[in-house]
Amino acid sequence: MPQATHYKRIISLISSIRLDSYRTTFRPADECELYGIYIWSQHAAASIYPLLQNLEISLRNAVDREARARFGERWWESIHSTKGREQCHFHKNLEKAKDCLVREWRKKEMRRRRGVHAQARSVPDWTHDQIIAATDFSTWHYVLNNEYRAPAPRDNPLYLWPKSLSKVFKNYAKINANPQRVRKELIDIIFELREYRNRISHHEPIWAKAPNVNDARTAIDTIRVKINKIELVIEALDINLLNVMKKVGLFENARRVCSVEELDIFRYTKPYCALSPEQISVIEQPCRDAKERNETIIREHDATVYGLRTVR
Repeated sequence: MPQATHYKRIISLISSIRLDSYRTTFRPADECELYGIYIWSQHAAASIYPLLQNLEISLRNAVDREARARFGERWWESIHSTKGREQCHFHKNLEKAKDCLVREWRKKEMRRRRGVHAQARSVPDWTHDQIIAATDFSTWHYVLNNEYRAPAPRDNPLYLWPKSLSKVFKNYAKINANPQRVRKELIDIIFELREYRNRISHHEPIWAKAPNVNDARTAIDTIRVKINKIELVIEALDINLLNVMKKVGLFENARRVCSVEELDIFRYTKPYCALSPEQISVIEQPCRDAKERNETIIREHDATVYGLRTVR
């Protein structure tokens, strides 16, 4: 059993500073429980990542699709801003994306020419799709900034906002029905979620640290707040995307994993469910199959698909 493992040597391989936040917040009874909490947090981060990835890609493509329709292939060269482009983070990020493409191309070019007398080639002209794909999340946060908002109604055809707001965020009223205020709220929420994505990418604790966060439930509540905000922005972008993500179980999976009940499985404190002999006989073979084949055995019932797999 995992509880019989000597965890002292394993714990010593993990940063003590990192583990201190787990000890303070979740108050594990012993090192076995501490390690279980640590592993649960990795599962929790993994369940949230697809939500953030869908948000980033969908936001990028929604802005790009609308801007491209209005201003053409190289729309970022045509839209107006109230600042010089050298001062705009969005345009700076596009230049960084092109620089990144050049660096990666040069690495490949060096490998191609290594050891052979291959002819040198010029740096290619990057396509629209290549440049857009090379951008990061912050690019699509910065494009919402005020410098891309028309200073007067007569200037609307030259600027991205507010004319494109309802095309990019089809259901922005879910956040705020006032088009003059909703963009600021979107900027704040997306910035918060971008910072959160960075925390997950850097393997930092995924719960918010605050004076009122002092146990497992309050810590997990802060995680679920982030999930709710991701859901809100995706709904504002496109309800069809939200419905598909729900249909494939992305939000349900994240909320299941990011729960006290799921955490207790990793802490070895969740009680086993009681089954009658008849119930055991029904699931015994599927359980054996799940273990022997190391796969999830699925069954459909009442339009819902259920999975049976080994936990440990």
